[in-house]
Amino acid sequence: MHDIYQHIEDHIDEHIETLFRLVSQPSVSAQRVGFDKAPGLVKEIFESVGLETEIVPVPNDGLPSVYGVAGGERDDRTLLFYTHYDVQPTDPIELWESDPFKPERRGDRLYGRGMSDDKGNIIARIAAIRAFNEVRGGLPCRLKFFAEGEEESGSINLPDLVAQRGQDFAADACIWEGGGRNASNDPFMYLGLKGVLTVELSISRLSVDAHSSLATVLPSAAWRLLDALKTVKGDDDRVLIDGFYDDITPLSESEEAAISALPDETEELRSIYGVGEFVNEVEGESLRRKLYLTPTANIAGLTSGYQGEGFKTVLPAAASAKLDFRLVPEMRPGDIFEKLRRHLDRRGFSDIEMTMIGGVNPYRTAMDAPWVRLVAETAEEIYGRKPVMTPNMAGTGPMYDFGHDIGMPIATSGIDHPAHNIHAPNENITVEDFLLGAKQAALIIQRFAERGVE
Repeated sequence: MHDIYQHIEDHIDEHIETLFRLVSQPSVSAQRVGFDKAPGLVKEIFESVGLETEIVPVPNDGLPSVYGVAGGERDDRTLLFYTHYDVQPTDPIELWESDPFKPERRGDRLYGRGMSDDKGNIIARIAAIRAFNEVRGGLPCRLKFFAEGEEESGSINLPDLVAQRGQDFAADACIWEGGGRNASNDPFMYLGLKGVLTVELSISRLSVDAHSSLATVLPSAAWRLLDALKTVKGDDDRVLIDGFYDDITPLSESEEAAISALPDETEELRSIYGVGEFVNEVEGESLRRKLYLTPTANIAGLTSGYQGEGFKTVLPAAASAKLDFRLVPEMRPGDIFEKLRRHLDRRGFSDIEMTMIGGVNPYRTAMDAPWVRLVAETAEEIYGRKPVMTPNMAGTGPMYDFGHDIGMPIATSGIDHPAHNIHAPNENITVEDFLLGAKQAALIIQRFAERGVE
């Protein structure tokens, strides 16, 4: 593999130039900004390394995906790379040290929105494909490359797309979008993601806002909503919705061992977020178990009345809240939505309106799966250290649609690192992380071609 690695290193400036082109093109799915040009640019980049590529229309007027495929020496073995080309909004823009869509190199770091999540991962894999084409004359196996356009907006239309065309994207195994190194610079793999249910609760109690002096006689939408929200979770952080925890599946022995072996991130999290203590004073392994294995009920936003400069003495006519529930296997968003509705009704809050905004199912690949072992071996070979693995991350993504619905084992490799400010101002990567991620992508392609999914 030395010839492949050398090609990736020798052409690093060209890879960075391609990455900067992609980062320079906005693709903010939450605001639908930049999608007149972004899909076409991704298609052009895919085609530059020989992928037969199409811009895939998405149901419900969704933002398109880009899909490419190329044959290889072992066409009976197919590997899928899942990525996404959409990015998070840039807010708060005032905290950026440079224009998020005018990428900059400062020393060994490359800055711009999407540099790590996920455009850097896209180009690292493109670098691996290009190396095989130019050094070996082609890929050693059949390869599919899927770049979603709505991942940062909850992949709300992906299930319908998979229902229509899932078998087109099917493969023997899948490498997911992320992975890379942890804060200790160990290679880091996650084999699953939590699901999520996003809900809006709302109530209107008056036809118009009123003078706050009338609060003695007129009902308050804000207080009513707060009373309802207080029934959802107890002071001990346990969710009080009847049946909320019923469908959680226990970990296997290997998954339990992996959680116990994860590094202690207590002090790192304490420093990043400026907290003196965590919920229920967890730390060490209890913190890890809660972070990765426990479902949540979170208030993401509250809206009512006047929030502008100064003060306005008003009794708001309406109030609303946005909640998200992170889910673990085998919880389901639709089931939790129905349980929340019944919970509110039984406690006298049938006047609270509920709207389901979105839902993603949780998913895990078994830790002892042969595909996981193969990818772990490539990580150790590239990084020179055994990878740290977790059954799932605390965040959410559409793994279920590929792993369960299409049916393939999923593992991760990539260019990520906690210092990359993913989703935050001054998002960045290092050239070193890019090179390591590109080399591991190349080694995964080669090992998969040789061994398949054993």
